[in-house]
Amino acid sequence: MNFTTKDNDPFEHDAPQQVNEELRTKAKYILQMFVEKLHDMGIKSAVIATSDGFDVAAVAMSEAEGTRLSALSSSISAIGDMAVKEIGTGNYHQSITIESESGYIFIMDIRNPKCPMILSVATTKDAVLGKLMYYAKQMVAKMIEV
Repeated sequence: MNFTTKDNDPFEHDAPQQVNEELRTKAKYILQMFVEKLHDMGIKSAVIATSDGFDVAAVAMSEAEGTRLSALSSSISAIGDMAVKEIGTGNYHQSITIESESGYIFIMDIRNPKCPMILSVATTKDAVLGKLMYYAKQMVAKMIEV
């Protein structure tokens, strides 16, 4: 008896989201402008990732750090969406902020109709969250139009 067909194979899943070069180039430019505008905010890493956790653009201390931030943010974003649906406060979250003793991780969904993405920013305690959120919302609005 064959238990693994395409329809019931637990390891069969959709391919990762495809990001074209034009979108990747625009995302890199927009993210770089975002980081430069907030140069005094203690940004350690900033990443735009697909909703399934793959890098689109990154300004990170290391490539590995950007990749980890992308993957973690994808999972956290999915949990945020589930939480607001379960509690009945909406259909999806807008942003998530995690505070630690030495900094913050800020996550905001980019609801681009062609390619849903996630903005993730890791900062030191020097960050002013109101300012970070203000500019993040502006950047997300630009990314939705791309």
